[in-house]
Amino acid sequence: MKTYYITSAIAYPNAKPHLGHALEIIQADAVARFHRLKGEQVFFQTGTDEHGLKNWQTAQAKGLAVKEFLDLNVAGFRELYAKLDISYDQFLRTTDQTLHHPGAKKLWRALVEAGDIYKQKYRGLYCAGCESFKLERELQDGRCPDHPNREIETVEEENYFFRLSKYRDEIARLIESDQYRVVPEQRKNEILSFLQDAKDISFSRPKSSLPWGITVPGDEDHVMYVWCDALSNYITGAGYGRDEKEFARLWPADCHIIGKDILRFHAAFWPAMLLSAGIPLPKELFVHGFILSKGLKMSKSIGNVIDPFEQVARYGADRFRFYLLESMPIDTDGDYAEDLLVERVNSELVSNLANFVYRTLSFVEKNYGGKLGEQADDDAAKELERLVLEKERLALQCYAQHEFRKAIQELFAISTLGNQYLQANAPWKDPANGLPVLTTAANVVKDLSILFAPILPGFSAEVQGQLGLSGLSFDDLGFTLRSHAIGKPAIIWTRLDPPASGAGAKTDVKGATENNKNSDDKIRAGAATKNTTDTKITNTKNKKADGKTEDADGKRSAAITPAALDLVVAEIVRVEKHPDAEKLYIETLDDGSGQERVIVSGLVPYYAAEELLGKRIILVNNLKPAKLRGVLSRGMLLAAQAEGTVEVLEAPWAEPGNKAVIGTFAQGKEEISIDQFFSVKFLAERHAVTCAGQPVTVDGKQLKTTKVIDGKVA
Repeated sequence: MKTYYITSAIAYPNAKPHLGHALEIIQADAVARFHRLKGEQVFFQTGTDEHGLKNWQTAQAKGLAVKEFLDLNVAGFRELYAKLDISYDQFLRTTDQTLHHPGAKKLWRALVEAGDIYKQKYRGLYCAGCESFKLERELQDGRCPDHPNREIETVEEENYFFRLSKYRDEIARLIESDQYRVVPEQRKNEILSFLQDAKDISFSRPKSSLPWGITVPGDEDHVMYVWCDALSNYITGAGYGRDEKEFARLWPADCHIIGKDILRFHAAFWPAMLLSAGIPLPKELFVHGFILSKGLKMSKSIGNVIDPFEQVARYGADRFRFYLLESMPIDTDGDYAEDLLVERVNSELVSNLANFVYRTLSFVEKNYGGKLGEQADDDAAKELERLVLEKERLALQCYAQHEFRKAIQELFAISTLGNQYLQANAPWKDPANGLPVLTTAANVVKDLSILFAPILPGFSAEVQGQLGLSGLSFDDLGFTLRSHAIGKPAIIWTRLDPPASGAGAKTDVKGATENNKNSDDKIRAGAATKNTTDTKITNTKNKKADGKTEDADGKRSAAITPAALDLVVAEIVRVEKHPDAEKLYIETLDDGSGQERVIVSGLVPYYAAEELLGKRIILVNNLKPAKLRGVLSRGMLLAAQAEGTVEVLEAPWAEPGNKAVIGTFAQGKEEISIDQFFSVKFLAERHAVTCAGQPVTVDGKQLKTTKVIDGKVA
């Protein structure tokens, strides 16, 4: 059986590793672990691209010998990969004269023998940041878009060239037919467009310009340019030029993982070189986008650089891995924000996943001596098994397509199902008959420990240890665990504090979250604004003659009409007490978007958590997010109040994501503030809910209260 061979791009170590390096190596590691869990042999290669002008110049500027400089920087990459729990099988350095140089030289000779390398004088625009020549049309305002702070040089020299133009049509055909599969689709289209007019490429540099590189076979005055040197790592690491038996076992590569900025090198230059040398093409090229900070590429001048070492030290490898993979869509750029990392960790890893694991296993230990029994065999257990197995199938499909974000969503849906099953069957209420329920739940825990292993390897090993198991694979998925002694349960994660930049929010919202009584008898059920105090929440606005509202701190915002509101149906899928406020719940919603959503509401005095689960509520969808006691609340549910009675508005007939409509008003799209929302009047009138005198309906059916006859709604 052929070994599954996966590579990341090799990093350029002229500086310490950045967040983009962390993203790519984690993605590659998740793919490698996924295929190992399938029972396949896997060879996972990464490494460093160590020749080139930037490394040479940077070493000189630091007063170091270039190899000494590289050894220091390469150690930083190895250190980061170790901290990230990266399971690579080989780390290749292009300065390795035993592992790499023989194959790079053999490839050059093969291209010469094919008649595809020639020498000519060349004058072109050169970007030292990219270490490549640029066409005029590729520049923006005369500068490289990827290195706008560097001057473009005009270089004139005699170089060897490679006949890329000879192979562009064949490469386009192979990519178009998915014989060489480029994903996602937009990157495939991008490279097909480039190939229509691909020109021959410079393939060497004179040693007078670049004294640091692999000498061109047969020409002591030239060094190989990056294409034949760095790109060949994928075959030299697999044995090309030194171990042909090993090369036959590993090649062709099953998957290259790269960033979108080096697409043309891997989807045009590299396959052309392989075709010229008579070497089979890789099977797949997976191209990820950039990881941004505050919506921008990271830059020291902007001040938005995020250090992966600091993030791992602060949050741990698993939580950092989780957030990078969850925040990165397959077909566009992702954004890294610490406050969102903390919110997602707290709402999903802690409150959903880890909570489900611990409540299941700790109850087994406490009440049944740590011994599982037979599984439940009733309709609820059978339905849980059906739903979980379907979600597992979808998650595995997402993994296979490198859709890490979607795979994570499916897995959290499984732990949500497990929590709902426990909540509905409440084994703590009848311990004498609760073991079958917990044994069924423990099987879900087991499967989650397997399915999360590509993303959360530390968590998975810990959970399997608590189950008294180890080394599980996808073959162990399913409801098969019975009459089994578990290990010692322990809490794996606790909630994270908000990042330092949000430290003031905890005090700011105290009054808003703990004082639900206010001057006009409305309940502020799901949101509060920054810098809100007890006084401000009880008297959030003063009406002005110019139609604007004024906050207690003097800030003014324009009043709005119902047309500015976006109201949707959402189902409450999980409820937990806020750890820092006794009157607040943290509710997780299914709003029909495919991603879970968290809001905070002051409903503890009025509803037990179990009463809220499963309710189809009305959510103010376009309310600006706000932190309530350190938890980011993304919206507000509507509730009616009269004479001390509080009632959450419900639309049990509707599906999550369906719109609530106010008469003939259109739906709003822009975000609104809490004070703008309160400028719109909602009422319950003889049980019927109205706004601005018009009925509020969902799917043509008017919202109605059951307990509140006449009252205010907010």
